[in-house]
Amino acid sequence: MGLGDIISDSVQYPFSDIQKFLIVGVISLFSGLSSLFGNWGVDSFILITLAGIIGLIFTLMLSGYSISVTKYAINHSSQLPDLDFQNNLIDGIKALIISIVYFIIPIIITLIFAIITGAIGAGLNQLVAGLGVFAVIAVIVFIFFAIFEIVALARFADTGELGEALNIGEVIEDVKKIGIGKIILFAIVSVIIIIIASLIVSLLGIIPFIGILIAQLIIGAFITLFYSRAIGLLYAEA
Repeated sequence: MGLGDIISDSVQYPFSDIQKFLIVGVISLFSGLSSLFGNWGVDSFILITLAGIIGLIFTLMLSGYSISVTKYAINHSSQLPDLDFQNNLIDGIKALIISIVYFIIPIIITLIFAIITGAIGAGLNQLVAGLGVFAVIAVIVFIFFAIFEIVALARFADTGELGEALNIGEVIEDVKKIGIGKIILFAIVSVIIIIIASLIVSLLGIIPFIGILIAQLIIGAFITLFYSRAIGLLYAEA
């Protein structure tokens, strides 16, 4: 399946079941409750704290649902999965663990290089010289581990095993099978599509009060379903 076919399929996929699309949109809406309160000027500490807790729960749930979407894509199912609060929440927590593990490593690596290159604990002259080298290394390291994280989450969706997602050796093999260049191109195209979709939907924000709600619902559901579907189809190529 070519990258063009993967993107085309994934763009159409969210709208194949409008009812589930709206349900995912509502979940996305609650996951961003804190930002909505901020847009509405809510300044109550209790309400903001409560919104943060609710938002975290729904964010994890949305992440877990994304894993289900990816699994369906890997299995070449064109349906949107049913919502399962408990399993989606558990998978969301596991997905968070995977992301933390894959981004702790590059943070540690970049800190080590920051010390070596003189970006940390150096004088002004060394600092200026070291920052350039440090920035290049940091970007490269984070890009590579972002690629590993994408494949690791897909591997988790495929196997259902947290250990398989954290098996870096197997993840690297999957990356080789898919192709680093293809994954990077996929990420670039996906970001462009998400930005364009976000800009279009953001026009709804001009509608007082309810516009932000509708925009968040639509773009939240689209990004979740589009991106998760695309990752699954990409991983199926391994």
